[in-house]
Amino acid sequence: MMWNRAVGGLMVLMVLSACSRGPKAPDVRHVEVEFELVPFYRDLFAIAPDGLDAALPELKERYGNYLEAYSVGVIGGSAPNEPDFVDDLRFFLSYEPNQEVLDSVELVFGREEWLRQDLEQAFKYFKYYFPGETVPDVYMHLSGFNQSIVMDADWLSVSVEKYLGRDCVFYEWLSIPVYLRKRYSPEKVVPDVMMALAMDRFAYNDSIDDLINQMVYEGQLRHFVRQMIPDIPDSTLFDYTSREVEWVKAYEKDMWSYMVEQKHLFSTERMALQRYVGKSPFTYYYGQESPGSTGVWLGYRIVQAYLKRYPETSLEELMRMNNGHEFLRAARYRP
Repeated sequence: MMWNRAVGGLMVLMVLSACSRGPKAPDVRHVEVEFELVPFYRDLFAIAPDGLDAALPELKERYGNYLEAYSVGVIGGSAPNEPDFVDDLRFFLSYEPNQEVLDSVELVFGREEWLRQDLEQAFKYFKYYFPGETVPDVYMHLSGFNQSIVMDADWLSVSVEKYLGRDCVFYEWLSIPVYLRKRYSPEKVVPDVMMALAMDRFAYNDSIDDLINQMVYEGQLRHFVRQMIPDIPDSTLFDYTSREVEWVKAYEKDMWSYMVEQKHLFSTERMALQRYVGKSPFTYYYGQESPGSTGVWLGYRIVQAYLKRYPETSLEELMRMNNGHEFLRAARYRP
């Protein structure tokens, strides 16, 4: 199969197919949401390391259980009630590279009103589709480039230093591969928050852990994010360049045919799963001209095929479907 053949008329193809996004987004102007956007990193680093003992009572009172979750689960320190807590936190605050990161974070997130507005709009859609759900407060923290997002029952916390822009020099210093840096842009914060909500509310069914089940689940997650952010570009949703979006649209049928012919759909082999849905610079089976995670794209297209056949399906009903085999049969996906 000639994966690297010249593709004529790709721009025309984009105009014609333009990845149909289904019905028009609902009007959510009447939906009320309440949440706090808390710049915890700013409050924390405003404390001088040698003044931590004096500031600790107010810090504990203000942040309560979140402070413990942050110290233990995010930066790997001691809990606030343990004797080493102050020393651990003082070391983190005085660590010189963290101060450099803080300056860059303030340049991007110092005026966080744009983030508040984008989160509010996405949460409006979330409450529209799931009126019984609680909208979490969103904290902003520094993690030392650890987890992007951590969650608890009523809050969600974002490592803002993971979203400073793909050209940020820190990512080069950390030797983060270029293909992963596409995910490190400010516009990914809200999609990643919505993705975290989806994964928390609708867990993966690992009792059927094969390729098609993973593909459908990943497709459901992307569909969920698109319902929360209806105008999200494909490039942001799939972490692709515009050229990579063109590629997957042009080769959709070829990719699917190869996957079926090679009998990979129901494979449980870990390497095969990683090569199709894992993070990688390209998809091994389709050559270096292809983007990575093409199985995620195809999973999304399967979800679209299902909704075309069953347009009355609610978002909650869709997200609760956790058998990829049954989903594929019902979708009758034929690219």
